[in-house]
Amino acid sequence: MNNNNKLGYLAVILSNIIVGLSFLFTKKAVTITDPITTLFLRFFISFIVITLTIVFKIVNVNLKDKNIKKLVFMSIFFPSGFFLFQSFGLKYASSSEAGIISALTPAIILIFSIIFLKEKTNIKQALSIILSILGVIYIFSMKGMSLNLNNLLGIVLIFISCICFSTFSILSRKFSQEFTPVEICFFMQLFGFIVFLIMFISNGSSFNNAVSLFKNISFIGPILYLSILSTLVSAILNNYSLSKIEASKVGVFFNISTIVSISAGALILNEKIFYYHIIGCVLIIIGIFGANYFSPKIENKKATEQKKEAN
Repeated sequence: MNNNNKLGYLAVILSNIIVGLSFLFTKKAVTITDPITTLFLRFFISFIVITLTIVFKIVNVNLKDKNIKKLVFMSIFFPSGFFLFQSFGLKYASSSEAGIISALTPAIILIFSIIFLKEKTNIKQALSIILSILGVIYIFSMKGMSLNLNNLLGIVLIFISCICFSTFSILSRKFSQEFTPVEICFFMQLFGFIVFLIMFISNGSSFNNAVSLFKNISFIGPILYLSILSTLVSAILNNYSLSKIEASKVGVFFNISTIVSISAGALILNEKIFYYHIIGCVLIIIGIFGANYFSPKIENKKATEQKKEAN
């Protein structure tokens, strides 16, 4: 593993720790105000911060003569679609449930890689993907009748957000040769700010009410965390990792955010964790790691090494 790969893995680990805690802070924010206001303030602050870093030449962004349409297409899925569905989903689902559903993201990324990038697969990899999906099905089948319509709506919205992020990961990996991680991040913040500003105004929300939220100490911490760490820093780290490592491998580490989100939900929000949550999470994680361990590239490499040892 070269230094670039090491930095890529370090970046994706830190990114997913930050993302894992973001479920907790999003849950706190949307209980104080509505999801649209939260998203507007989140991207307003993150856009201001990254713009200041460009103005003071802390980072460099040059989009001249580059295909902006690619960035627009990518930004529709992330941040716009991802954060929109996630915020509304967390209005009805717990942060622990969001973390569990998000554990499916690596499997979705792998499936998309096979379908859209024509990557090869095998029976072991396919069975591993099925195992991770069965883990999620097991958790929610065990919940039984406690799964009401609002809770189900939240779970569906979180799942759609996972699809959005998976699509973005494939596109980001594909476009990483043309744009730097910071350039992708800057455009994402700009696009997200414009989209959620329009939605904020269309929703009839008041700027005065949005500003008054900062008088609430309980709101300041979550919104700053979501704006600077979760939206800005994690995006740069994730885009950097995708420029160094394959999308399917980056996806594996998304399970770190699942473990962090479930732990934070239990320890801080006092959300109940039952035995079937743990069993389901173990199945999900085993399935995801199996899907990557049994990938054709790795198996071919193992076969080559065995031949060398035999000779």
